[in-house]
Amino acid sequence: MAKINVGVVGATGYTGAELLRLLLQHEQVELQMVTSRAEAGVPLDQSWPNLRGVCDLAYQAPDLDKLAASCDLVFFATPHTVAMSMARELLARQCRVIDLSADFR
Repeated sequence: MAKINVGVVGATGYTGAELLRLLLQHEQVELQMVTSRAEAGVPLDQSWPNLRGVCDLAYQAPDLDKLAASCDLVFFATPHTVAMSMARELLARQCRVIDLSADFR
């Protein structure tokens, strides 16, 4: 079975950290992109030492074009209003979205 290419928007908080831990353990997930405006360029394992040796990705600035091109599914673990401004555009580009924030409750 093919792996699902996944992105996470806003992985600097505890929700994002737990999501990363679960995704990286899942055999059918390929983590493609993790975004943070404030931490762009910083390796994930600097924020989350438990990921050292497990994931060599660095945070990237949020970019709808890159997310839509590289991800089948994007999770939002963001503060209020962030998902609202990005999710519709990703859905329009045939990217599935799961919002863990309060925006679409």
